[in-house]
Amino acid sequence: MKISNILAAEDEAAKFLRLIQDVKKSDANQKKFNAISTSETTYTSKETAALKRSSMDLTRSLSKMRNNIY
Repeated sequence: MKISNILAAEDEAAKFLRLIQDVKKSDANQKKFNAISTSETTYTSKETAALKRSSMDLTRSLSKMRNNIY
């Protein structure tokens, strides 16, 4: 494993975790995360879109870290 790939994955993971906090803090989602519910609700916003994109970036960086080709 290249050190640069490990550090890149660490940066992407930190970004992903920050975005999770942003989703939890958004006004529309705050009640959903605080309430205990048996059904999952779907909500889309700019925060959840950024989180999805970050998860793809994290996946890509983890894959790059595992492969010695890059």
